[in-house]
Amino acid sequence: MMNRISSFHNYQAVQNDFRRQEGKVHHNQQQLASGKQLLSPADDPLATHYLQKLGQQTKQLEQYTDAIVLTRNRLEHQEVMINDTEQFADKAKRLTMETINGSLSQEDRAAKAREIEELARNFIALANNQDESGNYTFAGTKPKTQPFFVDNQGQISYAGDDYQRKMKISNSMEIAASDPGSKLFMNIDNPLGDYQPDYQLTPASELLLQQATNRDPQDEGVYKVTFVDMGNKTFGYQLERNGSVVDAGDFEPSKGISYQGLAISVKGQISKGDSIVLEPQRSFSIFDTFKGAMEWSEAPVSDASASAKLHQFTQEFHAAFIHLTQARTDVGARLNTLDIQEQQHDDFRLSLAKSKSNFEDLDYSKAVIDFNENTRALQASQQAFGKTKDLTLFNYL
Repeated sequence: MMNRISSFHNYQAVQNDFRRQEGKVHHNQQQLASGKQLLSPADDPLATHYLQKLGQQTKQLEQYTDAIVLTRNRLEHQEVMINDTEQFADKAKRLTMETINGSLSQEDRAAKAREIEELARNFIALANNQDESGNYTFAGTKPKTQPFFVDNQGQISYAGDDYQRKMKISNSMEIAASDPGSKLFMNIDNPLGDYQPDYQLTPASELLLQQATNRDPQDEGVYKVTFVDMGNKTFGYQLERNGSVVDAGDFEPSKGISYQGLAISVKGQISKGDSIVLEPQRSFSIFDTFKGAMEWSEAPVSDASASAKLHQFTQEFHAAFIHLTQARTDVGARLNTLDIQEQQHDDFRLSLAKSKSNFEDLDYSKAVIDFNENTRALQASQQAFGKTKDLTLFNYL
């Protein structure tokens, strides 16, 4: 009875070894056929866990790369639009300067006004531009809302918001994919300082406001400076605030006018009785500049106040051109950032692929050696199994 149990266990042990060797050879064959070292999580649980993490990181990199491509397309489109608005602002400045020319007839000035009006129409069309997806380029974070509207008085209103659309392009970086139209076209620093001049000049005057600033940001008063002929080719001035006289004295062009935090400097030839009303305005809208340039261009050539306003609009168009150039430069800087970040993602993706290859890809030379060794071991197991299954006590009787 004991001999029968011993024979059965010997048979079972050899059979189990035979099956293990068959499994090893079959596993080697699958590895060589697939080129993969890991065929199932059981082959190396730790390596499998690491490969899952590598896969997640690769997917995340793909998402960031897609975000970079989308952001680049939006910024490149916006860069083209801003460049076009720059050109319109510069051309409007030159037309306004030509309008100031005293040798032009009234008809010539009217023709210039029509050219400026056409530029204004093209400018508003660019400001309301849509991309290939139908999104408004300059509407802030409201891309489906038309940003600019013109009423029957020619006034422009903004329906977008003041925020930037942002895209996440890495774990730690977001980048603006758009700029609001309010920032680009309606909040431009006033080149004359903190005030908007309203000229009341005599026909022979060539007076222009050079700069008017106020150190007190809470001062919202309206000032008026009037020049008085003191004789001997000198002038005095009278300064009013909200209709009340607050200061007066001799005017010295080199020093200008100072009152508390207010500083006023002017240039050009002054005539007796000239006055300038100063209303607080620290920024301006280029749409208002277009509207003003059109209206004042149709004033008579002899109107000194109109000429002074046209000088102001020339400066505003130039300030708008500089403002838009800076905005386009900022867009270019963001495009450079995208290029740098995309290159970093490519380098990291290459590093991940190398790490994945180290864990996953098969070392063929080692696999062939293992296959040969396991094949020989299987052959030995087959021989042992063949002898064991025929081994009984009757062979020795």
